[in-house]
Amino acid sequence: MKRVVVAGAGISGLSLAFELERLGVSALVLESGRRAGGKIETDRRDGYICERGPASYLDRHNSITPLARSLGVEARVLPAFDAGERRLVVADGRLHDTPLDAVAFFRSRLLPVSAKLRMLADLALPRGPSARGQEESVTEFASRRLGVLAGERLLQPLVSGLYAGDPAAVSLPAAFPLMAALEREHRSLVLGMRADLKQQRAKRRAGNDAARLSSFVTGLDELTAALASRLGDRLRLGARIVQAERTENGFRLQVEENGSSSTLDADALALAIPAHQACAVLRPLDSDLSEILARIPYVPVALVHLGYLASALPRPADAYGFFVPASEHLKILGAIFASAIFPDRAPAGFSLFSVRTGGARHPETASLPDEELTALAHAELAGLLGLTGPPAFAHVARHERGLPQYTLGHMDRVAALEAGERRYPGLYFHGNAYHNAGVPELVSRSGELARRLAEELAR
Repeated sequence: MKRVVVAGAGISGLSLAFELERLGVSALVLESGRRAGGKIETDRRDGYICERGPASYLDRHNSITPLARSLGVEARVLPAFDAGERRLVVADGRLHDTPLDAVAFFRSRLLPVSAKLRMLADLALPRGPSARGQEESVTEFASRRLGVLAGERLLQPLVSGLYAGDPAAVSLPAAFPLMAALEREHRSLVLGMRADLKQQRAKRRAGNDAARLSSFVTGLDELTAALASRLGDRLRLGARIVQAERTENGFRLQVEENGSSSTLDADALALAIPAHQACAVLRPLDSDLSEILARIPYVPVALVHLGYLASALPRPADAYGFFVPASEHLKILGAIFASAIFPDRAPAGFSLFSVRTGGARHPETASLPDEELTALAHAELAGLLGLTGPPAFAHVARHERGLPQYTLGHMDRVAALEAGERRYPGLYFHGNAYHNAGVPELVSRSGELARRLAEELAR
């Protein structure tokens, strides 16, 4: 029987191995760390549920629901409260709703009248570079379609909120392919977003959970724990691939495990590890591929989880959370109102907020001591929410290399890596370093890659 080795036990590697097993292909997952799940990890402390990575998902690809069903954990899927549909953005030092329909848009104080009128020009503008498959930055796209101020307050904050990136450096079609598709299919971004919103609302009215923000009862790592449990001894922790060499029939891998070295032969190798780790593995095999991987940057991210007495909030925090545009000069990038969107994220009588900082905008803050970071997050959160008391709970989670950045040129880098896959049959790049970083997208791609890999091995 042919052997597939998957490097990395994040959501990409785990779901790929699981899908391969369902297709009758034996897969061995090697994870250098002492736990499976990658960036998906949930800390449960003092009655609070704190996510160290993603906190929720929107299953547009209908990939998580069938996976949860196959794993026997579908009953553990937790739809968000209605508050999860409401997004806020900071403008002029205050929180504002983001307008979801025409009436709300014209009533909103988020933008002055001149910026609203400029936004309407999107209805008549022609398609631009992103719709033609060319790269442009999020800043360029947002300014071109909506105008400078509307782009800065409506689209650019998504880059900080989702990727902790710099909108002037991040590639729109690489990071937000849906935005590029909306412009391509509807010509107008406003009309495209309106059509997409109507479609999502119709799905929710029909009871389609794929259109609803979701997590799991005790945190998102219930999903990765179920995957790891299903793989059993086909998942080896503390096992790191040092390098890969080409053989006549596949690859010979040098593996370090529990302080000793060994070699392992594989017919196929799927690298579902961060780009900088894949870079080291492939250096002896192909220095050009290694160099391409080295050009995918990562930014540091810190999450500060703060719990408050409900009485410390002058009004309920009934929203998903907020994003912060760069023009606001705050050190935080945004926050998720965790206890407002899912039940039992905080003890009774308390509220939990997850504040993100660091990223491309303020990388230095991610390395501040816990006490300073907590004070910073509290001060800026209190200024926006009007909190009247100190946090009753604080927990800090850090990622030195938190999120990959799809900077301009990313599509060319991915194309070069795909050419490398063709040059070395049996080699596959998989994970959030290359394509849309959302959990459902990664799971969906695992299914696609598993089918492709099984077909290629059967030839």
